[in-house]
Amino acid sequence: MTRRLTPEEHELWHRIAATVKPRRSRRATPAEISHAPAVAAMPKTVDKPKRHTTTLKPHGAREPAVRHGKAASPFPAAALDGKRAARFRKGALEIEGRIDLHGLTLDLAHRALIGFLGQARDRGQRVVLVITGKGGPEVGALKRLVPMWLATPPLVAVIAAVAPAQPQHGGGGALYVYLRRRRA
Repeated sequence: MTRRLTPEEHELWHRIAATVKPRRSRRATPAEISHAPAVAAMPKTVDKPKRHTTTLKPHGAREPAVRHGKAASPFPAAALDGKRAARFRKGALEIEGRIDLHGLTLDLAHRALIGFLGQARDRGQRVVLVITGKGGPEVGALKRLVPMWLATPPLVAVIAAVAPAQPQHGGGGALYVYLRRRRA
């Protein structure tokens, strides 16, 4: 059984529909909108969307296929030489500095990370540990955002490689960061 929209719901629908920009270039006229049939309740079953590997843009150019799974790191450890990259990923290189971002707000954590990595590089440190934590709302946000911060300016210019830490150094709640040498 379907129900009809109340006058308040109908008015709300029209106000919201008037703010929506159509995907196609043709816009509905106000007369078409006002004469639209009343919307029934949602159907009981919803068809699953078909999975498309490419979509067409309005001008006909194809978008690249969407890949699901693990995203490629903007700092591949392959940027380091073979043995050093392997030792870096295994946590076998000496950790020369560490920063723990637990308990900091996102803004404060971002500023602290920028300052710490700049100072570590100035001191000639190469491998540092960034501890983000594993759980909790603020810590979970740090765990997601810190890799993005490391991949954007100004930090991307000072970093050679990033890898998840080994369990003895914090596992999924920490990252190894390999800093570039400071040019004289």
